[in-house]
Amino acid sequence: MKSWLSVAALGLLSGLLCCRPLLAEEQLWSLSADTWAQPRDGRSVAQMAPLPELAAAWFRQPGQRILVRYPGGEEGLLWAHELRSWLIALGIPGEDQELVAGSRQGDRIELELVTR
Repeated sequence: MKSWLSVAALGLLSGLLCCRPLLAEEQLWSLSADTWAQPRDGRSVAQMAPLPELAAAWFRQPGQRILVRYPGGEEGLLWAHELRSWLIALGIPGEDQELVAGSRQGDRIELELVTR
């Protein structure tokens, strides 16, 4: 009986360890309206948290898409389109970005890397 429990426990543990890297690699960032409200030019956007980290993660793993979850409404859509233009200027093609209405907070854009 003990050996069966040990094998089951070992199987469960190894299963959890195999899944751990996937969970640890969740790639989700948030861009606040306050941060975005700062004056923008090429240099400031390239340094604006979290955009350098997002771009670096995207460049490290080709074939990913960036989901841009923006606050609903016209203002949120305009913000998302401007951000999309800046991401293109940083070297991330528009076809690798997807704009999705409905961020969880009205004052934030959520950015997520997803594998195709």
